[in-house]
Amino acid sequence: MQSKILVFDFFGVICSEIAPFVLPKYMPPDVAVEFKRTVVHDADLGKMSQSELFETIEKLTGAPAKKLEAEFYALVRIDGEMVKLVERLRQTHRVGLLTNAVAPFVRDIMAEHDIERLFDTILVSAEEGMAKPDPAYFTHMLERMGAQPEDAVMIDDNPDNLVGARAAGMDGLLFESCTKLRSDLAARYAITV
Repeated sequence: MQSKILVFDFFGVICSEIAPFVLPKYMPPDVAVEFKRTVVHDADLGKMSQSELFETIEKLTGAPAKKLEAEFYALVRIDGEMVKLVERLRQTHRVGLLTNAVAPFVRDIMAEHDIERLFDTILVSAEEGMAKPDPAYFTHMLERMGAQPEDAVMIDDNPDNLVGARAAGMDGLLFESCTKLRSDLAARYAITV
């Protein structure tokens, strides 16, 4: 059997989610959801810089941009169990990281926590000008990894992103926990770690 290429999401899988926890502190929940869907998505696509994103939040909420940025960084939590899992998987499989994120925020996190060494290929939406769940972003990842869609699986905590992965021909696993992921990898692909 062909060894699966495993592509991981970052926020919500390797690292804690950030924006969904910060934004509702400064705006009503429905406004926060819409803001993430529109303005944060534009930042994820590289249509605005990280500083412009925080300045936009400041204009909307009155919260100082520097305070907001510091709060985003303060909420970063790397899942050590997932790091160990990816380290073990990389011994027998090619692994990639496909994230929707603004740069330099995500690059700072990866550098501080030595994350880049875990992956063969890393794509950041703001650097690529495309974002999940657009199937083209998944196809771009496959091209960068020299992989066929049927040989790859996307591991993501957002079901909408898995729809995009499947539209690109990849399989998808919904991430709920490291323990559940181990079980899913064993049951679906006979990958044991």
